[in-house]
Amino acid sequence: MGTENKLQGVDILRQKIKYVSHKAGVYRMIDETGTVLYVGKAKNLKNRLTNYTQTERLSNRIRQMVSQVADLIVIETAGETEAFLLENDLIKQYKPFYNILLKDDKSYPYIVLTDETPARLLKYRGERRIKGTYFGPFSSVLAVNQTIKELQKIFGLRTCNNTYYKNRSRPCLLYQIKRCSGPCCQCISSADYEKSVQNAKAFMRGEHVGIQKVLQQQMDELAADFRYEEAAVVRDKILALNHIQDTDSATPLKQTDIVAVYTENGKGCIQVFLYRTGRAEGNLIQFFQDINNDNLNEVLSSYLMQVYDKIPAPRQIYLSILPENGLAEALSQKAGYTVHIGTGPFKGTRKKLMEQALENAKRSFKQTQNEKEIKAQVWEELRQLLNVPILEKVEVYDNSHIQGTAAVGAMIAANQDGFQKKWYRRYNIDGSRAKTNDDFGMMKEVMYRRLSRGVVEKDLPTAMLIDGGKGQLSAVQAMMDELGIHSIALLAVAKGEQRNAGKETLFHGSNPNTPIHLDLKSDLIHLIQRLRDEAHRFAIGTHRMKRAKNMFHETILDIEGIGEKRKKALLRHFGSPKAIAGASLEQIQRVEGISEKIAKKVYTFYHD
Repeated sequence: MGTENKLQGVDILRQKIKYVSHKAGVYRMIDETGTVLYVGKAKNLKNRLTNYTQTERLSNRIRQMVSQVADLIVIETAGETEAFLLENDLIKQYKPFYNILLKDDKSYPYIVLTDETPARLLKYRGERRIKGTYFGPFSSVLAVNQTIKELQKIFGLRTCNNTYYKNRSRPCLLYQIKRCSGPCCQCISSADYEKSVQNAKAFMRGEHVGIQKVLQQQMDELAADFRYEEAAVVRDKILALNHIQDTDSATPLKQTDIVAVYTENGKGCIQVFLYRTGRAEGNLIQFFQDINNDNLNEVLSSYLMQVYDKIPAPRQIYLSILPENGLAEALSQKAGYTVHIGTGPFKGTRKKLMEQALENAKRSFKQTQNEKEIKAQVWEELRQLLNVPILEKVEVYDNSHIQGTAAVGAMIAANQDGFQKKWYRRYNIDGSRAKTNDDFGMMKEVMYRRLSRGVVEKDLPTAMLIDGGKGQLSAVQAMMDELGIHSIALLAVAKGEQRNAGKETLFHGSNPNTPIHLDLKSDLIHLIQRLRDEAHRFAIGTHRMKRAKNMFHETILDIEGIGEKRKKALLRHFGSPKAIAGASLEQIQRVEGISEKIAKKVYTFYHD
């Protein structure tokens, strides 16, 4: 943005602020297209908005936002609590670019023990529509899967859906490997299964010791009755429970979150550690920038409002810094119960856990910053290799086919932030422009379609990487010359000896006859390999999808030695080529007019 636009944004704010009161409320900054740039809250709207007009105190990112402001909408609220709730609703509605937003829109997973008879154990996301007892949230699906596995080992609860359960006539594999007690086939009584369900709920509430005593008593009673095999099963459950207790990070905290904030040079990291059943159930992490002492509390409070909009807030939240006034009241109002927020000083277990949380936040921040610095350095090396002033976007191309069948071209794209899958493209090659077994012709067709459209839409990359040698490079250069495009840097990546990774030979479009060999251990060659391998993966995947699709369309017409009458009989019997491909030899033989010899020919066609 130029200086003129920057001054215009500030002037608009100054003009609007004249009519803003000193009350609490929420504000929206809007650009000239009507897009909401930022949603914020303040206990004193006029003072908070005035800060945006002091551009010399703003970070570059916020200064850029102010330069785009074309309008300002202010809503006064009764107090800070109402401002918190309204701000959170507006952030969800508009998803402004300049607000700190959660990384994805997925809800966090829970474990549910349903109220069905018999109860079912399952992983669950989303709105609580299933009746049952919910445990969680968990920060990752991995943690959920591991916990469900533990519950299956110890309590033998069913995990199958109701349709599968009702149609069982004998126990499934999970019963055989002692992961289910087999309620579907009455391998366990209803009363005993219900006891297992209640024990599982107690386990999820952190009552491990009580469960262990019950299991120990049960094992002793079985052994006294000389039911040694059943006693051995209970013993295995006790051993599994002991293993969990040995590896568990048990704490006296329940329904508690520990929130640590680490900042450095205007950037920082927030980590939320979840404690729900007397043990850690994972953590959430968020990185942010453009931070200072004036808005750190605001950033933290806004982030926590978004977190606890997705998951129920715990009863206790301990923070390493002070939040904004009104946060506890807003969370309590949203949750429907009192949420206490503590900021120390802490003692005992809370002090130890907060110190651990702060150390983790610091370590995560340092690691991420180092990774960003390394990534930026390698990207700069690639820019220098390509010999371009600015490297904004790299596209990588590859083709895939099997002797000309299911031929496709594929393009992936990346920038300094990594692979950008929204830019990926697939190209079906039908042989009308290039032979599907001609790699050079296929590459020229893909390039023509990509570049001709790019010229019209004014969307051309800074550089292109081609999977191939000088031949592919010359084919692309010829196509670019034909279209009059000379602004894109070209780099061909030829496979190494015996296709060994690290021994690739590079050819630059400006000097295609001079091969380039990079250090096998350099980060730059590893970056180029990752780009090339991603294009290859995408091309292979596209080819397989096309081949699978073609296979189930007209493939039956390709079976030699079978007349139209028998082919029609097969289609009438099975309904589709896909069903024929999935049929067994015996099933094919049952079709009227299909002999054993013909059945073998059909079966071999799809399975050889």
